[in-house]
Amino acid sequence: MIKLPASPARRAGLIFTFLWFFIGGIGHFAAAGFFASIVPPWVPEPLLVVYLSGVVELALAAQLIPEKTRPLAGVALILLIVAVTPANVWMLQQQATLFPQFPVWLLSLRLVIQVALIANVWWSTRPEPQRTSPSR
Repeated sequence: MIKLPASPARRAGLIFTFLWFFIGGIGHFAAAGFFASIVPPWVPEPLLVVYLSGVVELALAAQLIPEKTRPLAGVALILLIVAVTPANVWMLQQQATLFPQFPVWLLSLRLVIQVALIANVWWSTRPEPQRTSPSR
């Protein structure tokens, strides 16, 4: 049985996190060419990196399901978000020449979303505080 957080907000955050990385992981295979195109040139084997990161996203999304592995999966997902940040910064830096189809504001917003995503992943994957019943 899957044990979701008791708090509706935390439950929604966890479901969002799962869907974000599950759908994102599938996207790494469905749109591998696009993802490879945004890998900075200093990263070797862009297509392999895209496939590997897709596998990692899917595997970590799956580890959000069991309550026991959820906290560690959350930490690993945060590390993954941090690891892809240089690619997002590089894409923003190269917007005018390589990615003119993406507005600067959108690529900048993506960096802000990453910070919010880190906060959500941390918050939604931590064990819930134990509620104590009032003593009589």
